[in-house]
Amino acid sequence: MLQLDVFLLILRLLFIVLLYLFLMQVVIAITRDLKVASTSSASENSGAPVLGHLVVIGGSSTLAPGTRFNLMPETSIGRGPANTIQLTDSFISGVHTELRFRNNHWHVIDANSRNGTYINNQKVEPGKPLIAKPGDTIQIGFIQFQLTP
Repeated sequence: MLQLDVFLLILRLLFIVLLYLFLMQVVIAITRDLKVASTSSASENSGAPVLGHLVVIGGSSTLAPGTRFNLMPETSIGRGPANTIQLTDSFISGVHTELRFRNNHWHVIDANSRNGTYINNQKVEPGKPLIAKPGDTIQIGFIQFQLTP
């Protein structure tokens, strides 16, 4: 009977060791994938100059006020993974808004979103660009941003 107890104890210890080794491999794989993803996203944006920022000023429970997003010459904003700025808010469409820098001005274009895009409380009609300047408030869904240089 003593041999069976010792054998079961050894099996339990072996199981625990194997479980910890498996969990360690999962953590290593996730860490490696996150490093690759962050490196590739940084290298994707490294070729385009940052021409301004959108700073969160309110309206979001998931984004802290003061959160800054870099603006490229052509920036798409939405919930979809292909956007330059990806927001996870449920009131944001897959592709919600586009910002384009042309002739030293930001042109804000609503991409036919469900909840609309606003500049200083003025609705941006889908497909019709409105010019925004630094200091303006841009509302995308319910999230309010300030456009900064």
